[in-house]
Amino acid sequence: MKQLYLDIMELSLGAYTPERIREYIAEVRRDGLTEHGFPRLGANIGILMAHGRRLALKAEFIEIIDLCLYGFAHPQNKSKGGNNFAVREVCCAIMELEKTDVIDREQLEAWKEKLKALDISTTYTHIVSEDVKHPNNWAYFGVLSEQARGLLCGIPTDAFLEHQLPSQLLRLDKNGMYRDGSVTGPHQPMVYDMATRNLIGLSLFMGYDGMYAEKIEKMMDDSDDLTLKMQSVTGELAFGGRSNQCIHNEVMSANYYELRATLLSRKGEQEKAGLFKAAAKKAAETCMHWLQEKPVSHVKNHFDPDLQLGCEGYSYFNKYMITVASNAYLAYFVADDSIKPTVAPADMGGFVAETGEDFHKVFVNAGGYFAEIDCNADTSYDACGLGRVHKENCDPRVCLSVPFPSGKTNYKLETPNRHPLSICCYKNISDRIICSAESGVKHVLISKNECDSQCTVTLDCVLNEERLFTEKYTVSNAGVDIVFSGADGILLPAFLFDGVKETEILATNGQILVRYNGSFCKYTFSGEPEEYGLFFNRNGRYRAYKISANKLHIEIGDSNEL
Repeated sequence: MKQLYLDIMELSLGAYTPERIREYIAEVRRDGLTEHGFPRLGANIGILMAHGRRLALKAEFIEIIDLCLYGFAHPQNKSKGGNNFAVREVCCAIMELEKTDVIDREQLEAWKEKLKALDISTTYTHIVSEDVKHPNNWAYFGVLSEQARGLLCGIPTDAFLEHQLPSQLLRLDKNGMYRDGSVTGPHQPMVYDMATRNLIGLSLFMGYDGMYAEKIEKMMDDSDDLTLKMQSVTGELAFGGRSNQCIHNEVMSANYYELRATLLSRKGEQEKAGLFKAAAKKAAETCMHWLQEKPVSHVKNHFDPDLQLGCEGYSYFNKYMITVASNAYLAYFVADDSIKPTVAPADMGGFVAETGEDFHKVFVNAGGYFAEIDCNADTSYDACGLGRVHKENCDPRVCLSVPFPSGKTNYKLETPNRHPLSICCYKNISDRIICSAESGVKHVLISKNECDSQCTVTLDCVLNEERLFTEKYTVSNAGVDIVFSGADGILLPAFLFDGVKETEILATNGQILVRYNGSFCKYTFSGEPEEYGLFFNRNGRYRAYKISANKLHIEIGDSNEL
């Protein structure tokens, strides 16, 4: 696995042409260090050089680190160049290079002296104070940077960690998941939960055993079962909120799974460690798959990445492509390859899992299929209802990986959507329709039935305390069957275009068939599908259909099996 993580790092770095790297250096020379993508680029070049890779970039690496160290000490803006994130990256690169003779010892020592001279109060943002009591996860990125600086330079760091950590522990829900939005309340982003639990757990791996160590252990223990069950049968992190559908999400998950495997193994919990090791392998292989798709992008579509379709303003190529390598290094750093993977729970199936109300998700896994339902979506990112249906060993986009936000979205799309959309039902009311994907339509789980081969969940769709619909989902090796009660029909998005390649859609009476990338998705229903218009999400462009029916069967498979 360690070699796989180095391979992922190299592929991530390989997406930056020499010209792009030189342009990036010129940009920072002109504008100063304004964000953390640039230090990540340099650090990961250095780490790969320490492992005998990308040695031709030695001159660029030295120039980047010199610029970063100047920027750390002379911050340009309120974000202080992303120092909370970036100091750790540079420290880790130097630690790896100290094991080699790739960079002169005198140069390494000079860099270490500059790092040692940094002042916490001027280097980092999001430091707990009377005015800032509950900072978000930037507070813990700074902690991990300090721990890395402490390991490299021999500086004590526990006092800063223990100053910051209580504010972060207050953000944990009953399942040990991290709320990066408001301290409490709905619409918490899934990516930032995983990212921050990673950081907090890494503190233990990096040697912290102080007054909060037991609470960190409890956080991880509380979240273990749900964390494993959130993984899709295709190895993907759950959808929801900011930074979703970026390919660094899967290797970030692999990092957490590797961390848990190693820490559990150290405690003698080998069986549980094997589950996490298997989940790490599944997530890492998924990330490798995305990196090998052409044209390569930092987000799961094939539009020109500089257009930023499917991305928030901050999640541009230069910053987020190298984040894949950054997360892969952390997975490499914590991985213990003496631990043998068993079977990831995502591959076992036979369960229904729920998050707390702040994350409002239901996951259903049976028969090689995986369904993910958002019960109370933030429609500026997502939509309520069935937002994901995956089948093992099939392309995750052929059905649906992430739903469709409202017209007022927090990320960039080709064209604004008419309204939020998932695989959902609708009702005709006067001169408009209301669908179960809309903002404010809460999906309430009222029953579930689990067995190895089939799982069923039933949810009420409630608006202003009035039940609009009832949805019954049955997931088995035959596919996903849905019955919508109280509905006049179904709204069904079919994948059309990934930014380069169009899918093949065949819509006939009673069936819609989609072929894409060696996989098919077949929707079966009664009645004639009526085109409802185009909708857009992070993966691309979809053609939606309106169907006067209340039952839907979804089957996904290998196109060669048709």
